Amino acid sequence: MICPRCGKEIPDTETLCPFCMQEINKDMEFNDFREDGFVQIRAKGDSEFAESENYKPKYFDISEYNIFVIAVIFVLAVSVFTVFSLRFVQKRGSAYVPKYVSTAPATWDEVTEPATVFVKNTVKKQTIKNLYGSWKSEDAEESDTTAIPYFSFRKDGYMQENYGTIVVKGSFKDISDKDEPGVYISIDSSLKGAYDFDVKGNEKDGYSLTLTNRATGDINKFVSTTAKKKSLGTIKGYRIDRSLIGTWYSKDKKKAYKFIKEGKVKRVSGNTITLGVYTVDSRKKVIIKYMKGVITTVELDYKVYGKGKKLKINNVVYYKK
Repeated sequence: MICPRCGKEIPDTETLCPFCMQEINKDMEFNDFREDGFVQIRAKGDSEFAESENYKPKYFDISEYNIFVIAVIFVLAVSVFTVFSLRFVQKRGSAYVPKYVSTAPATWDEVTEPATVFVKNTVKKQTIKNLYGSWKSEDAEESDTTAIPYFSFRKDGYMQENYGTIVVKGSFKDISDKDEPGVYISIDSSLKGAYDFDVKGNEKDGYSLTLTNRATGDINKFVSTTAKKKSLGTIKGYRIDRSLIGTWYSKDKKKAYKFIKEGKVKRVSGNTITLGVYTVDSRKKVIIKYMKGVITTVELDYKVYGKGKKLKINNVVYYKK
């Protein structure tokens, strides 16, 4: 038997269609739904059918329509949940990653001068622009033989840490929302992570910066300053090996050394640039001095070979540019 309302096949013994809940009785007209789009109508018991060509085939019955609506609502709900979940993760800073991160190795030609631009007048509103400039920890002090880290935020979204004769390059991203100013710092140092920030002060009295780590709750306090660069001069009585002079790259281009005849050396490793001074001795060792906190001296075994095109330093091979 065919249900007169929805056209679905139901058992002859049914008095109520289980699909559309239409009550079935002996006096009703029954519809015979055909695949060619026509419908034949007859009263129960009639032997002949009257044919109607005005019938249009149904593409959705009531149950199919309900399923479609439920599917749309489900997709919208999942989308809203996903957006709010990402916002929550971003706010907490545990897994948020900015769209751009300074991942390419530093190059010899990159500017290593720290930023010196500060916010102007009295700070009234917290914006990412308030971070522009150089900062040091509020209780950090240095001397002629010691160094402290300076953090510089530049207008182009890049930043760097100057620590003695070491420069670490990175980037930062504004992650502020309506209620909380925030910044994500991407740099190979202890400052990496997502922070709430608060800048106070004015041009006359200076500025202070508070960074609160969103993941750990740790608080870092800074004051505005002009970053100081350290210089080690040269090692007294330094000696050079002419075969060392030049620029040397590792095979993957992620590390490099540059030795110059004036007794100075520059080392690049990823986003870290180390400026130092060097000398060589008769043991085929290169002695390098640099400063991070205090002056540090390292002795490295080296060997130039391959017709002067290869340099091995502590078992790492470099190729002359």
